Amino acid sequence: MRAEKQLIRAAFGAAATRYDAVAELQRSIARDLLSRTPAARRILDAGCGTGFGARLLRSAHAEANVFALDAAQPMCAHSGEALATCGDIEALPFANASFDLYWSSLAWQWTTPLLAAHEAARVLAPGGVLRVATLGPDSLRELREAFASVDSHAHVRDFDSFEHHANALNTAGFSALYIERVVIQAFLPDLRTILRDLRQLGAHALGSARRRGMLGRQAWQRLETAYEAHRNPAGLPVSYDVIYLAASKA
Repeated sequence: MRAEKQLIRAAFGAAATRYDAVAELQRSIARDLLSRTPAARRILDAGCGTGFGARLLRSAHAEANVFALDAAQPMCAHSGEALATCGDIEALPFANASFDLYWSSLAWQWTTPLLAAHEAARVLAPGGVLRVATLGPDSLRELREAFASVDSHAHVRDFDSFEHHANALNTAGFSALYIERVVIQAFLPDLRTILRDLRQLGAHALGSARRRGMLGRQAWQRLETAYEAHRNPAGLPVSYDVIYLAASKA
C-alpha cells in the first residue's frame, strides 16, 4: 500500500499545474457537495487539490476558518491556500476534535475508506459533521469494459461500493448516515482525449496490476473499436458514479 500511495502522490503532484484545465466535471461535483454542506466555523478540506473546494467553502462560509490538506506537495503549493498542509488523509496531522466540518471532494477514492473514516472521526469535535463526495464502482465503466477486450490488466482502478463506505463510517462511530448516488456523464470527442484528460488530472490507472508499456497498434485498434460501441450523438461518454456521504459524530 505504501508504494501505491507514493505513486498516487506523484501522479497528482505532476498534475498540479494542468489539473484545472480539464477539471470542469470535478468542479461541478464540488459545487454539488457544497450544496449539501451546512455552515461551520472550523472546516477541513481533506484532499484539497488545487484549492477550488477550499475557495468555495470560504466564499459560502465567510466567517469560517478553512484548513486545506493534500498528500501531494505540488498541489498544496499550487492551491494558493495559506492554511494548506501537506499530509495523509489516513493519518491527519491535526489534533483530536479540531474541526466542526470534515469536507472532502473526490479524494476518498484514493484511500482506504475505513482509515479515512476513523481519522475524520478523530479530528471532528462532538456534534461535528462529515460531507464527502467520492467515486463508486460504476465510474469509468465504459473505459473498463473497453480495456477488458484487450487484456486482463487493471487499467482502471476499482472503486469501493457505497455499502463499503457505509460500513466504514458506521465502524468509525458516525451516526445519522445518509448516502446518495448520482451517475454523471461527460462526453468527449475520442478515446485519445479521454485518456489524455485522465492523465492530466493525475487519475490514470495506478497500482501493482497496471500494464507496463504502451499498447501495440492492434491492441489500440481493438480498444478504440470497443469504446466506440458506446458513442452517441453527444460523443463518447465517460461515466462517473458519484457517492455523496453525509454523517455526524455523536
